[in-house]
Amino acid sequence: MIIKAYAKVNLNLSVLSKRTDGLHDICSLMHNISLYDLIEIEESNELSFWTNSDLKWDESNTLYKTLKVFEDFTGKSYNLKIKLEKHIPSPSGLGGGSADAAALLCYLCEREGITEMKEIAAKIGSDVPFFVDGGCAIVEGKGDIIRNLDPLELNLKLYIPKIGFSTKEMYASVDEMNLIGKNCDPYMLYKGIKQKDEKLVCENLYNTFKIVAQKKYPHILEEATKALADMEYISMSGSGSAFFGFNLKNKSKGDVHLVARPRLILK
Repeated sequence: MIIKAYAKVNLNLSVLSKRTDGLHDICSLMHNISLYDLIEIEESNELSFWTNSDLKWDESNTLYKTLKVFEDFTGKSYNLKIKLEKHIPSPSGLGGGSADAAALLCYLCEREGITEMKEIAAKIGSDVPFFVDGGCAIVEGKGDIIRNLDPLELNLKLYIPKIGFSTKEMYASVDEMNLIGKNCDPYMLYKGIKQKDEKLVCENLYNTFKIVAQKKYPHILEEATKALADMEYISMSGSGSAFFGFNLKNKSKGDVHLVARPRLILK
């Protein structure tokens, strides 16, 4: 079977605090978009992995990590033939690795009749629980507190630079630059987009990591601003390096997927 693993954007994002475990608490309005990776999975006599990207089959690969975490959870071993067709750039802040992980996890949980999907997802990565259901949600904590909302109608335009930002280095820069703190309200941004309220959108379209990018990668910010010059509102997704723009007055149905969950399976 073939699974579509949809990307996401962080319509806003605040890094709230650094935890004792070294991770960070965040608050973000997250939304799936129509960009996706394709994952083909077949039962096999031996484990094999193929991809059109430079991903290796090791701990740096979220599919590898997902399978290992799931095997630890079930106490079983799984021989699968996995083909990954990458379309979501990485690293970009669009959640490609987490989306892929959630897609494989959905397959494995359905195969075994396991319902603790989000519990397992949290052990794989911070963004993975969001991708289990997808759609639109306020995400808090280390990614484990999720409040689902009705999807928005937005026509998003992406700009993806040729270089990606290291998530680890971007978080380190947030700490060094003392940028921790809540500087936007995801509920107010959601309301602003829904009601086409320019004031609410302007006040809450914020990304902590964009401030880091302005200092460390000003040329990327300049490129993104030029590429998205026809958009009223421009921001960065996740820890970068992808930027997105949108217009409130655009009446088209939009580029967001109304039900963009990885269990949309093509047989």
